[in-house]
Amino acid sequence: MIDAIFYVAYPYYFPHFLPISKEFTNRGKKVKYVLTTKQNTQLIKEIAEDENLDYLWGEEKLFEIEAKYFFFANIIDDMTKIKGIRIFLDHGVGTKQCDYKSALEFNDIVFVEGDYRFDFLNIDFPHFKNKIIKIGFSKLDLVLNETQNEKNIYISKYNLDKDKPTLLYAPTFFPASIEKMSDKFPDDFKEFNIIVKPHYMSLSRSRYKGQQKKFNIWQKSPNCTVCGVEEYSLIPFLSMADVMISDESSAIFEFTALDKPVILNRFLKLRWSYYLNPKKLLKRLDPNIEIYRKIGDNAKNYREMVTMVKENSKNPDKFKKIRAEYSKAICGEVDGKVSQKMVDFLELYEK
Repeated sequence: MIDAIFYVAYPYYFPHFLPISKEFTNRGKKVKYVLTTKQNTQLIKEIAEDENLDYLWGEEKLFEIEAKYFFFANIIDDMTKIKGIRIFLDHGVGTKQCDYKSALEFNDIVFVEGDYRFDFLNIDFPHFKNKIIKIGFSKLDLVLNETQNEKNIYISKYNLDKDKPTLLYAPTFFPASIEKMSDKFPDDFKEFNIIVKPHYMSLSRSRYKGQQKKFNIWQKSPNCTVCGVEEYSLIPFLSMADVMISDESSAIFEFTALDKPVILNRFLKLRWSYYLNPKKLLKRLDPNIEIYRKIGDNAKNYREMVTMVKENSKNPDKFKKIRAEYSKAICGEVDGKVSQKMVDFLELYEK
């Protein structure tokens, strides 16, 4: 019998699942991945083969095979027909809303990261409290267990100047600050290595042509690398970067959990429908997380961002104390052992 199945609906689910599946494998357990056929099939296939994963194609396979555990990072139709224990973990942390009502309704276990989500889910859904398990953020295990040799490979791959600090710009696709960034962004940070890690939606969807135009301009600068859609994981860049710029991405909390400074861009480009109906934005973002924006400097415009990045690069401990406090609340214990603790829990779990 298969011990664990991981359903990958998008390429960016892999970094959350891989450390867990490797923990199962290390314990002699049988693991399979089920991969979507709805989008990004070529990229997903390449990742699965690079990672030497045992995989099947198509969501329908989830209903045809039996396994002890099924892992999800999204909700699918007819989940209750799956033959096994259904486990949900969100693919990110941060300010974007997630349909936890459905996650709790259709899954047997919902793993959450820190006190923030654990507390509000227990308040909002007390009848599901036995399903809510606070355990940490598995994705960060990959960073914390990275070897120096792996880091050196990344530095060489991206031609980073070891005498310069590295600046990571990791925006989300919407709402994002990309279109409001300067065309001369790399020129304003000539003393830095710059890595731009777009969300794959920014690179793959035609509606984000304005963002793609910016990336093409920046890529021409010798100190700037814009990652392509094949660079599905943020993990290598979290490790390499000294300071990060982001906006509404969960990368903010992933980076600060590693005790590194982040600048939060608050100058966002919205769609016209959001200007006409601001309540739409509240539905997309989590208003309760506003307090956690104190985790770093908040830039109201591009010029302010430039100043803040350079200041934080020279003084990385500026928000050290509050980073530690808020990162623990959002991401939970950051010890590189979250995947191990998940599998430990499941080995003792009885439905």
